[in-house]
Amino acid sequence: MALINRIRTITQIPLMIVDDGSIDGLQDKSIPGAIYLRHKTNHGKGAALKTGLNEARALAYTHAITLDADGQHDPKLIPTFLQRISDSHSALIIGERDLIGNAMPLHRRLSNNITSLILSLRTGRHIVDSQVGYRAYPLNDSSLWNSREDGFQFESDVFIRAGKLNMALVWQPIPVIYSKEGSHMHLLKDTLRFVRTILRSFMC
Repeated sequence: MALINRIRTITQIPLMIVDDGSIDGLQDKSIPGAIYLRHKTNHGKGAALKTGLNEARALAYTHAITLDADGQHDPKLIPTFLQRISDSHSALIIGERDLIGNAMPLHRRLSNNITSLILSLRTGRHIVDSQVGYRAYPLNDSSLWNSREDGFQFESDVFIRAGKLNMALVWQPIPVIYSKEGSHMHLLKDTLRFVRTILRSFMC
């Protein structure tokens, strides 16, 4: 609720929460005025994002700004993302963190830099930050997010799909924020899943 309350002090744009099978007791009645979507069981970050993006498109919104719920994304930048949408209406707008400095754990820096390099080679574009979840998605074409990936690899696959759509990428600098809450990423498993995502991209 802390993140929701912070967002509401910054902007009054419609708020949607996708609960991916959590057990924290949050319910739709806990957040009046927000759109609350719930998966009965955990399906993965990508699945949650697809649920939210599909619902936003069904409700005729033109864009959706996505934030992770773990406090790593500063909602104070939402107005900046809104301005970016106004300036680049059809682009995919992505947060850009400092992947060189020490604010991010070493293993995450290495993982992100390697996957960003591989995606840059795969797409022919300079992918600065492949794993960041702070984004603004244009909702005019659902093929941007209609991915087979349900886990963390979804956000990497979006870059491949944006390339196939010839969609512009706009990078917005954001701070690196890491809380004490541990990551749900599994280095070996998610690395192998990322490789699978790249291989799948050549098949469709």
